[in-house]
Amino acid sequence: MLVETGYADVDGGRLYYETSGKGPALVLIHAGFLDSRMWDIQFQLFSENYRVIRYDVRGFGKSDVAQTKFSDYKDLRRILDHLEAKTASLVGVSNGGRIASDFAVEYPSMVDHLVLVSPGMSGYKFSGPEEEKLWEEFDKQMKPQEEADREGRAADAVEMDVTAWAPAQTLANRERITQIAMDNFHVHVENPWKLQVPPEPRTWERLSNIRVPTLLIIGDRDVPAQILMVDNIHTHIPGSKKVLIQGGDHIVNMSKPDEFNRTVLEFLRTQTQEIQA
Repeated sequence: MLVETGYADVDGGRLYYETSGKGPALVLIHAGFLDSRMWDIQFQLFSENYRVIRYDVRGFGKSDVAQTKFSDYKDLRRILDHLEAKTASLVGVSNGGRIASDFAVEYPSMVDHLVLVSPGMSGYKFSGPEEEKLWEEFDKQMKPQEEADREGRAADAVEMDVTAWAPAQTLANRERITQIAMDNFHVHVENPWKLQVPPEPRTWERLSNIRVPTLLIIGDRDVPAQILMVDNIHTHIPGSKKVLIQGGDHIVNMSKPDEFNRTVLEFLRTQTQEIQA
């Protein structure tokens, strides 16, 4: 497999990317405590039929830490422009889903397909008291992790993060996720999100404007509040599809890779055929 690596210039820094394969562009956007290495399996498999692009979001992996205000969706636009990709399908997990949805409402003509996997969401509003209560309970559960963050106890903080978000992983995957998270622990200290500028109006208020084929994926072993959040987002994106993957956690592309890969590839293939027809 031939892999091109490089850096794209963005306002105030550079972002690291890798690309492989030929065909329609397909961007993989990582979760908020990991980096682009979480896509190892998909990067190789999907490149058999697509020009796959994965990159490290600002402040993560090999990309520069933000020193001034920035917008993740504008960073993604810079990467696509750098690689001369006029349109792309976007697959984002967690914070990566937030970036993908921000991009979709800001640059709708550049998106072919949208796959949101346990996504975050700019300006999100709870579906109701049940979801709000579940998020409150989860926030309480994560207080010790936040304390470990503040005290710089990297191993403890990462262990709690992985236990909360990735409980369904194999031992080998858990070790891999833990290593990637440890490599990115500086993010907890530097907090690049404090300089991140979301789109206005916020994406949540503009979901009804999304017209590209959209798939939502969630694992049934994800955080309970996240499952309700995906249900809520699903009802607000016209014509969107939702798939619940049994035995999958928040990092479902790693906990259930076969099911995840099959679901994404089938969606991309089917939707492309429908559009062409």
